[in-house]
Amino acid sequence: MMMMIRTTLLLLILSAISVSAQEAITFQQLAERIDPYFAPELVQDIRDALPQAPFDIWGYDVGDFTGDSAYDFAVCYRLKADNKRRMQVCFFIDEEGIMRLVKQTTTSFVELPIEVGVTIGKGNASIARKQSPTEWSIEGYRYRDGVIMLVDDFTTTQQGNTTHEEYRNYQTLEGNDRYRNTNTGEAVFETGFMTIPSYSRGRDVSSGYQANSTTQMSRFIQSGSYYWTGADDLSFNVRSAHDNDYLYFNIFCHDDQVIAIPPKDNDTAVDQLEIWLDMYTLGNRLRVGKRSRDFRTKTDTNIYAFDIGLGDLLDKPATVQPRTSNYLDPGQTAAAKKIKAVATKTEGGYTVKVRIPWDFLGFTERPAADSALTEFGATVVVHDMDNIYRPEEITTMASSERFEDAKPATFGALVLVPDDRHYGDAVNIFLGEVKERLEEVGF
Repeated sequence: MMMMIRTTLLLLILSAISVSAQEAITFQQLAERIDPYFAPELVQDIRDALPQAPFDIWGYDVGDFTGDSAYDFAVCYRLKADNKRRMQVCFFIDEEGIMRLVKQTTTSFVELPIEVGVTIGKGNASIARKQSPTEWSIEGYRYRDGVIMLVDDFTTTQQGNTTHEEYRNYQTLEGNDRYRNTNTGEAVFETGFMTIPSYSRGRDVSSGYQANSTTQMSRFIQSGSYYWTGADDLSFNVRSAHDNDYLYFNIFCHDDQVIAIPPKDNDTAVDQLEIWLDMYTLGNRLRVGKRSRDFRTKTDTNIYAFDIGLGDLLDKPATVQPRTSNYLDPGQTAAAKKIKAVATKTEGGYTVKVRIPWDFLGFTERPAADSALTEFGATVVVHDMDNIYRPEEITTMASSERFEDAKPATFGALVLVPDDRHYGDAVNIFLGEVKERLEEVGF
């Protein structure tokens, strides 16, 4: 996956720079170049949306990022009077024969304007920019049903002799971190995982943002892939919430053969789950130092595991057995009694709801910052048995690609989202018009 991401990034950067003019062009020159794609009135729409003050065009691209097969447009320009290293980036969509500006942002360049480029491909409009002589970033956007949303971002940062490549997809909630030796290009450490956003309990997550983390690809199977027949056999969705007292998980498992009760009383081969949490708070959860190989590949403090049994999905309740790498203080021991799980049979599988007190995890209240995203390590593991006569035929899927419970750096991500933030970025372009209409009628 990481090789594909790196290749895509390289192609996007090269495409953005090649599409961008090596020297600035005027709008009239731009109009001539995009004439094969847009009728004169659409070109005029674009011109009307751009400033009246003199500016130079440094990059543009034509393609579709709305999914309607009509040509959309991306452009980056610099005002002639701007004496700072700033570029303006605009995205336009063809909305029923009118070019509409749906996003405008200002970004900086390091030395030359061509270090900022735009490109449209694979359904996304992207901004590629140079952050420093050795660092790049790229952000991909998509427009759907009135919402311009951040799809993904990819950044490279250099730390000593190590380069960190970080990918986050805010629509699929996939993530990847890769560290490599800057001098040799050798991969030092890599982890792929699903991110689980955790919003305040009861909060409605609006369009353009994702709250359900879905693990369903074969690369997340840890063992028993031979017995796995597809997403209906085993996959799962995770949704999380929190308040000042508890952390909540709602897990729906797709399972075409639910086996909650063992055929014999002493058997343990049944469908069951685990939740692993890494509540490390001393900095980067993947690393313990600045040297190229200093990664958290051994169990240390603040690791918590919860083994969840389904009960019988009728009268016998679900069970939760907590474990931790810490010594529990009396407060945590008391809080452990408040841990609770409920399991119910549903069409196509089963649902498990889990409640974990912050006190048990070592916090007096939720550890989310007031205005910043707070990330911890988290992986959900599901064990699926479909044949009670062959208990060894178990498929295990985790929300981390290379999950090892003794290596915290292989955990996925749990992101606590404050009330004034979202995981990702999305703007409803009609929100201003709706607000004006409501104000007109007295709201």
